Amino acid sequence: MNVPKRWRAIAIAAISTVALIPGTSFAATLSIWARASSSNAAQHMIDLWNASHDDKIELTTIPDNQMVTKLATSVQSGDVPDLISFDLIFMPDFMRAGLLTDLTDVLGADPNQAKVAQAFKDLATYEGRLYGTGFTPDVSILLYNKDLFRKAGLDPEQPPKTIGQLEDFARKIRASDPNAYGYYFSGSCGGCNIFTQAPMMWASGATLLPSSADGPAMEGTGVKEVLTMLHNMWKDGIIPESAEADTGANFQATFETGTIGMQGSGGFAIAALKANHPEIDFGIAPLPGVNEGDASSFVGGDVIAVPKGSKNADLALQFIQWQLTDDAQLNGLAKNLILPSRSDLADNEFFKAEPRYVTTAQAVGIGKTPYAFHFNDMVNADQSPWLTMLQTAVFDGDVDGAIAGAQETLRSIAAQ
Repeated sequence: MNVPKRWRAIAIAAISTVALIPGTSFAATLSIWARASSSNAAQHMIDLWNASHDDKIELTTIPDNQMVTKLATSVQSGDVPDLISFDLIFMPDFMRAGLLTDLTDVLGADPNQAKVAQAFKDLATYEGRLYGTGFTPDVSILLYNKDLFRKAGLDPEQPPKTIGQLEDFARKIRASDPNAYGYYFSGSCGGCNIFTQAPMMWASGATLLPSSADGPAMEGTGVKEVLTMLHNMWKDGIIPESAEADTGANFQATFETGTIGMQGSGGFAIAALKANHPEIDFGIAPLPGVNEGDASSFVGGDVIAVPKGSKNADLALQFIQWQLTDDAQLNGLAKNLILPSRSDLADNEFFKAEPRYVTTAQAVGIGKTPYAFHFNDMVNADQSPWLTMLQTAVFDGDVDGAIAGAQETLRSIAAQ
């Protein structure tokens, strides 16, 4: 289309005038990738931001098993999202590979970042620099059936505080009802068990996964004690036989039958049980350690970061800081019964009607996440050293041999 010269001149002058007006800006649209299993939680935060900001954020959901490859290839090609939310266990690998933007200077001076659960701060640090923060947490807890506690003569308001009590309670539950079992775990699921069994080990001071070839691996009080406890319950029929082959498909379903006294689970169990099995009277407690007071948890869920090459990195960082504010943590997460990543907000107005959420949120503050490179190879792979150790110790009874084999293989993976 031919535009008369005088109209072109007027248009150019108008544009120039707008550009020169102090404070004039144009709204931007940022992109964020989130893995599928956390995209619902991420959307709540995005909706709250979009309702109160001119700059908008659009969510793209990425299948969980594609996130690692997709981020790596996008950084190489220069076509990255402005923000990314991903499983926190991949943070060490992403930082070491140089895929993320250094956020130390801004987040280090943010008072809300200081209140974020320590597990997130630890895992998002590489060589003294900070590359992300907590976004949408989940956490492991001990789930127990109060009706089976009562039937076994146990106080339903007093869950086990040590692994010794856990085994004792489990035996009493099994003895009180031939159709009930004291404890359950998915015996062929590495990820399930790093989430639920490992906290009982490191609660007592153990270090499980090495971050270097000569780092500690499956060492310290708690490793042998927890594996021995699980083996004793297995050989004595306190754990159902179906546990051995369970790849995680029945991680929650078996407890939902009402025949399991206790199992490690996650905060997600609260909403699922209340919605689908209101007939089950269940309790939530921290996962115990060897000694009373040694409780811990696996802090899971997602971190948020800015990929290297983000075209709106400054605005993306504004969103990251905003999502740590009281308003975002409470009205974006807690209001929707999602755990806040800030430990100081565990006991909030939205959780008061359901104290089990308070207990679960408090577990975020006392929990940790293993800092390890090649986490998938160490834990999630079908024949991972973590899973092989668990199965050899629990089902075969060779606890010492299982630990020794895992130590050697884990260190060889860490050396890669």
